[in-house]
Amino acid sequence: MNKKFIKTAGSAGVILGGLYFLAGRVAYELALNRKKTDSNNQKKIVTDDIYKFYPSADDAVNADDWFVAMHPTDMTIKSMSGKTLHAIIFKQKNYTPDWVIINHGYTSGPRDFADQAFHFYKDLGCNILMPSLGSFNYDEDKYSTMGYKDRFIVMGWIDYIINEDPKSKIAILGVSMGSATTMNVTGEKLPSNVKCAVADCGYSDCWDQMANTWKNMSGMGPFPVMTAANTIAKIRYGWDFKKNRPVDAVSRSVTPTLFIHGEKDKFVPYEMLDVVYNACTAEKKKVSVPDAAHAESNKVHPEIYYPKIYDWFSKYMK
Repeated sequence: MNKKFIKTAGSAGVILGGLYFLAGRVAYELALNRKKTDSNNQKKIVTDDIYKFYPSADDAVNADDWFVAMHPTDMTIKSMSGKTLHAIIFKQKNYTPDWVIINHGYTSGPRDFADQAFHFYKDLGCNILMPSLGSFNYDEDKYSTMGYKDRFIVMGWIDYIINEDPKSKIAILGVSMGSATTMNVTGEKLPSNVKCAVADCGYSDCWDQMANTWKNMSGMGPFPVMTAANTIAKIRYGWDFKKNRPVDAVSRSVTPTLFIHGEKDKFVPYEMLDVVYNACTAEKKKVSVPDAAHAESNKVHPEIYYPKIYDWFSKYMK
């Protein structure tokens, strides 16, 4: 093997390596940078100048009107690690120990889940807490971790609720990425105040979900772009797509969990419902919602969605 060949091969290796990391960096930025993750939701943050266009909260019959009329304001606390956590809180006028934490999805935020908040506040008389997950809405993080580090955000707010009211009873509900976050939370050691969870159309494995999305978008397999993006995640940002596995979290869980998934969901494949349900070691139940696409179960069949959740909450939050 002559020196010229070795030099050429070495140069080619450097170029290919550079292209590999460049592809990973670009993919990571496009998918997880807050410029992408929060671009849609920034338009939905409620500002003082729009209150006058909405009825009072007591008169509102539309969930979004109600959400705005409740004058949602960003509340902050510090986590154990020193991170600033953001959430919107709606408390009942009269005391109740019952809380529902609602975790939003990807490129989303609390206002997109006004429907759930409206129903749980109005129908069940629960207090509502809606966190901003990493890089979304009010959160200052630059990049999303797709429900992986977000579990610590939710756990910080659980601690806040319990410190405010040691008798509190807490349910956690999440949709899509928020569902993955919820499942990841249930894999942790939680205080007894956390009574139950609802996981709506969450993915079983972040790597599988992102690879599936990438394939649908590009027609390509995970190598080299997805693999390179994961390398960037591990080297620069301290997490691994392949370790973000809600299916593993629910296999450690003792939190009773209701799993919901729309049968027409193509974004997070409907088949993932059975994967997480079968892995869950806690008390569990599953609900398949006919004709519902991704994150649409509450809108397509509210007569199925809400009664099932109400029954679940009443069973564990008596």
